[in-house]
Amino acid sequence: MSFSPDKSIMTTNENQQSSKFLEFIIYLLFLFGPLTGNIIMVLFLVLSGEFSVEPSAILVVIPAFMFPFAITQLFSGAISDIKGRFPVLIIGLILFGVAMLLAALSISLEIFLVANFLAGIGFGLINPVLMALMTDITSPSNIPKKMGFLGASANLGVGLGPLIASQMILIGWRSIYIVFVIIVIIGLTFFITTKRPPQKIPDDPGLKIFFSHLSKELRRFVVVVMVVSAVLISHTYLAINIWTSKELSGPVSESLIGVVLGIAGVGAAITSIITGNTIKKRGIRIPLIFGIILLFLSLAMFIIIGDITKPEVFFSLAIGWILSGLAGGILFPAITYYS
Repeated sequence: MSFSPDKSIMTTNENQQSSKFLEFIIYLLFLFGPLTGNIIMVLFLVLSGEFSVEPSAILVVIPAFMFPFAITQLFSGAISDIKGRFPVLIIGLILFGVAMLLAALSISLEIFLVANFLAGIGFGLINPVLMALMTDITSPSNIPKKMGFLGASANLGVGLGPLIASQMILIGWRSIYIVFVIIVIIGLTFFITTKRPPQKIPDDPGLKIFFSHLSKELRRFVVVVMVVSAVLISHTYLAINIWTSKELSGPVSESLIGVVLGIAGVGAAITSIITGNTIKKRGIRIPLIFGIILLFLSLAMFIIIGDITKPEVFFSLAIGWILSGLAGGILFPAITYYS
């Protein structure tokens, strides 16, 4: 039997290119969730005018997205272990795409809330499966580095969302969601047509195994601690961005808020990459300690500032905002890797 080295090399190169493109799609979609979730920070005034409600009423959109997003994530990773990564991702993308289209067509706050609720479920199916898929195609020694890049993508989305939205509202706020629909279609096409990487799926992928996996994880003390820690840190991070943006929605222009959040997001992306490399070389303790210190420094600055609507405190406010972004950039990949 003859063996062609050239054919073998070509096949290897094709597999490597396919894996690299899959990684790119994972990073893009991982950026996508925070990006869509955080555009609301510069849309308070625009949406309140569009739907004829008070700006404070728009705040209900945030839990409408976050609660289903958080709850769905409890199950989606385990479901993908049993049913496969790609089927769960495809269902999540379909739900998310429908939600973005519904948001673009919203004529009332109630419809917009339903759109965000569906988006939360959709991205709750997508988010943990993307991380699981990344670990499936990555060697164990490179997982900390890849988690750093995932953290960079997520934090970049946190910053880019408000920055992009603050510029696109000049065209029309609905155009933002139309762009998101197009990106979802691209991602959906890729996952439907691409070759799926190998994944070991149980011979009897039923509900019994699913709940067995879930109960096993929830009985582990370290898992419970990590879940609680992640919730506290992420909600502190979100509260800083959301409440600060809401209070500044009148005194400060949307463009300036978007720029500051964009800087914080870029800084967070850089620290995420550094954190991934640091964990790989020196362990997780240093990033965790440093990230928590930065987060508390940021919170202390906000407390000291007091009334954040005064123009003279905006520079100090921006520094606190950026510090919170750097903290998020460190803590996200650290907790993700440790989990």
